[in-house]
Amino acid sequence: MNSKFSLFMNFYKFCCTVDEEDFCQKVAAFRQRKWPSLPLDGSRFVVFDTETTGFYPHKGDEIISVGGVVIDKGRLTDETFLQFINPNREIPPFVTDLTGITDEMVATAPNFIAVCNEFMDFVGPSMLVAHCGAFDFRFINAQLQKNCGEKLCPLVLDTYLLSHLLFPNHKVHSLEDLADAYGVPLVDRHTALGDSIITGNIFLAMVKDLKKKDIKTTKDLLYSFKYLNFSTQ
Repeated sequence: MNSKFSLFMNFYKFCCTVDEEDFCQKVAAFRQRKWPSLPLDGSRFVVFDTETTGFYPHKGDEIISVGGVVIDKGRLTDETFLQFINPNREIPPFVTDLTGITDEMVATAPNFIAVCNEFMDFVGPSMLVAHCGAFDFRFINAQLQKNCGEKLCPLVLDTYLLSHLLFPNHKVHSLEDLADAYGVPLVDRHTALGDSIITGNIFLAMVKDLKKKDIKTTKDLLYSFKYLNFSTQ
């Protein structure tokens, strides 16, 4: 059998093995999670990021890549996730220039449901960490609404919001700004896995600063966000 055809068939089988009803039940269970009380320096977290065809899911932009890395017991691990998604549309040239992702790279990739299902298994019971996670979940929720009639208000520790808590006088809270503040190298910037690793290293540095403010658990952090009128939703 031709190797390219074999690869295509493997992707096809992967795309078609996800039972949509089971997937939607998994999403519903994910949505019902409550904010836990976990030590920030001793728990498992999953840092994630997405790459997309643009900025506006309501105008037809789609997710083209999902990446993630596990933080466990205060360190970044080698446990990672990376998967392309077929957006069923062309990727604009400026996105290819920025991310390095081409139409050919996603042509035989799985669909959103297959990748999201796999990613939820990767996350397990862990809380998520992201930078500007609301952006990512606008795209995720657009797909979930279309496929399951569900939307997620996720349990996310957002480094963008944390930066407002830790650096209230900063005017800029971008990933680049925080990487510079903490001396984190910008390796593989604008790739889903690369940005996840950058965000993970920033988060670990932030945990040390949060301890100085007597914020040691996720529950401590939630109270701080409520006090400052911040929200991850």
